[in-house]
Amino acid sequence: MNNKCKNSEDKGGKWLTTFNDMVTLLLTFLVLVLSLSEMDKSKLTTVSYAVRAVFNMPKLKKEDVSIFTPFVIPIINKAMIFENKKRKLARRINKALGGPEGIMDARVIKEGISVTIGEKLLFKTGMAEIEKRNNPALRGLCPILKKTVCQISIEGHTDDVPISNRRFPSNWELSVARAVNVVKYFISEGGIFQERLSAAGYADSRPLFPNVSDHNRNINRRVEVILTLKK
Repeated sequence: MNNKCKNSEDKGGKWLTTFNDMVTLLLTFLVLVLSLSEMDKSKLTTVSYAVRAVFNMPKLKKEDVSIFTPFVIPIINKAMIFENKKRKLARRINKALGGPEGIMDARVIKEGISVTIGEKLLFKTGMAEIEKRNNPALRGLCPILKKTVCQISIEGHTDDVPISNRRFPSNWELSVARAVNVVKYFISEGGIFQERLSAAGYADSRPLFPNVSDHNRNINRRVEVILTLKK
């Protein structure tokens, strides 16, 4: 008899779990609707004054009336504004550079913009000195970088063909030297503060395409200018 009553009580209380879940979901839905809604401040202020008058509560000044501020829409808007900012900057850079896609172009990445400049536009094969005749590739970037609020990272990349000489024992040294020389150019010729710049070399560890053909290797030999924008 006791076991029967106990089982009946257990079964009868199970509905509370479902009820609690339903109430939680309903509350979450109402909060979401409230966060997405637009508040009429003037009407809410009038209602606040009326309620206080009915209950003989002290009058409030206009600046004391607190209106609920939606929190979902501003976050979405900020993300959209940041994405639009990146797309506009990429188009502006591509227009200024005017280079063929894959050889010299700007593309949108998560943190900002990546500007790819092919090896042939800056260096001779196996060399790290920037050729003077090819400086327009960097000269067109300087005014944009100077006016854009961002940190600038210069990355040097090579293909997988080994290099070994007195100056560059491997592709690692070559890629770093190329990145450093681009940084120096931006400082001396572009007037960009050195605090905004950094250099790194990745050799053939980050290819754009597999190093299985001369065409792919040609694309992988590049310098990337990474613009990290402030949100």
